[in-house]
Amino acid sequence: MTSDQALDLFTGFVGVTLYLVGPVLAVAAITGTLIGIAQTATQVNEPSIGFAVKVTALVGLLLIGGPTLAERMISYTRHCFERVSHVVQ
Repeated sequence: MTSDQALDLFTGFVGVTLYLVGPVLAVAAITGTLIGIAQTATQVNEPSIGFAVKVTALVGLLLIGGPTLAERMISYTRHCFERVSHVVQ
């Protein structure tokens, strides 16, 4: 395996990781910010409300975008297994 091939696999890994984690982090951050603003405005300072809304938003995201995220992860995993013969040589 050459250094270019190793760099290609690593770049693909970083890209897939960002593709999978990016939407989850974005939804959690946006939801947390909006709930924080709403709780500040209403002076309701209950942590369980924010947690419940974040969990609901993340479950909704995974229900809607989960198949796409899983397909991308499976595709990259297949690519890595196909490259095993080049790594062993």
